[in-house]
Amino acid sequence: MKREALVLAVIGSFVAIGVAQAETSVTLYGVVDTGYGYSQRKINKSGIDYSNTASGLHDSYLSGSRFGFQGVEDLGDGLRAIFVLESGINPSDGTTVTPRMFHRESNVGLSSDDWGTLSMGRQYNLADPFFGINSTSSMGDIDKTFGAASVRVDNMFRYMTPNISGFQAGIGYAANGTIIRNDQDPDANRDRDSYLSLGVQYTDQALHAVATYDRMGSGKLEHAATSWALVGAYDFGPAKLALGYGQDRYAKINGVGAFGDGALLAQVFARAGSTITDYDEFLASHDFKASNYYVGLSVPVGGGTAGLAWARTASNLDDADKLGDYAGDQSIYSARYVYPLSKRTSVYIYGSYGTNIAYIDGLKATEAGVGLNHSF
Repeated sequence: MKREALVLAVIGSFVAIGVAQAETSVTLYGVVDTGYGYSQRKINKSGIDYSNTASGLHDSYLSGSRFGFQGVEDLGDGLRAIFVLESGINPSDGTTVTPRMFHRESNVGLSSDDWGTLSMGRQYNLADPFFGINSTSSMGDIDKTFGAASVRVDNMFRYMTPNISGFQAGIGYAANGTIIRNDQDPDANRDRDSYLSLGVQYTDQALHAVATYDRMGSGKLEHAATSWALVGAYDFGPAKLALGYGQDRYAKINGVGAFGDGALLAQVFARAGSTITDYDEFLASHDFKASNYYVGLSVPVGGGTAGLAWARTASNLDDADKLGDYAGDQSIYSARYVYPLSKRTSVYIYGSYGTNIAYIDGLKATEAGVGLNHSF
């Protein structure tokens, strides 16, 4: 009897697992992207002499390498519980991109066919899932020009409506700081920093149109940073054309100094006579404004896809009370070709050239690479 009871218990456990699997799914997924890359940044102008060249194995040219877990549980009546845990990795040495285990995404929520999706945790702003128009990669990526094209935000509540006749909208809000209210010590009172993200998109078989707005709380800085964008893409059949325009105010939410390092920026600020050496703080305190433009084209060629893009961002940093003659408008020209070996594996070649990188007049950048991208 004991043996029969044990067998029945084991069979029952497998049945229970089968039922659970029928109602719940957890998927392991990821991307591994690496290859040979070359990059150079240099300037020799107005007394600033700087050069930085690197070559060798380089990760994540085509797309960010990552692994993650995505789960769905069917709760009935079209309602589902969902979660995402996603970590960035460096295939060249096996390390994670940051000490955070799941720095790319870490959120949980509910999704309904009729009511949309509410998710909570670290996740992207609305521009990231709505844009989807990149024709090139790395330095040519649209997020190197538009200040909030792709932003991960901690502590965010994000709601996205269902798709209604091609239209979809969303809102995200995050209170990232700690709120303190102390009647005995009013100086300790502090409002929490916040992040607001809004977006709407329309999609049909050929057209994709997007409008987004982001506002990042100022923290200790005087002004909050804002960014808005209008982006559209149209598939003509033999080619797909993408256009974008937007503006940033008081900061580039993604960060403007991504292509320079501390030694270079220190030279620029010193010669411009600024007592502020932090780029973000400088922008916020000097009424920074920028207008951003993007033109991208993708065309099927020889079984693969060729992409070309031009991205430009023009700022007011060349005003006399800002960086003056040390500032210029950034332009990046880029191209790539992706050839699929299978549905999951592609080889690619990529190159880009930029002028006045990070708005520094005379700073030029070159990138080129060839690599292998595999998704699972």
